[in-house]
Amino acid sequence: MKFLLREGLGHSTIHQIGDCLRSHGTGHHWIERYRGDIFVFVSDAADEAILRNEFTGCLDSDSAAETDRT
Repeated sequence: MKFLLREGLGHSTIHQIGDCLRSHGTGHHWIERYRGDIFVFVSDAADEAILRNEFTGCLDSDSAAETDRT
């Protein structure tokens, strides 16, 4: 599942999300920057639930949009 970090949030929010996922989730996540946007990817349903419950104000689900790497 892919989530988009809301505009105006940055490194401290990313660190907070990563720390939470490592502490309470499976830890299988990665973060990518693409054309000024920051995306958080998780591969586990438990991690997805953590992001949806704990960081709903920081992230938007971005399952429809794919990054175009051409």
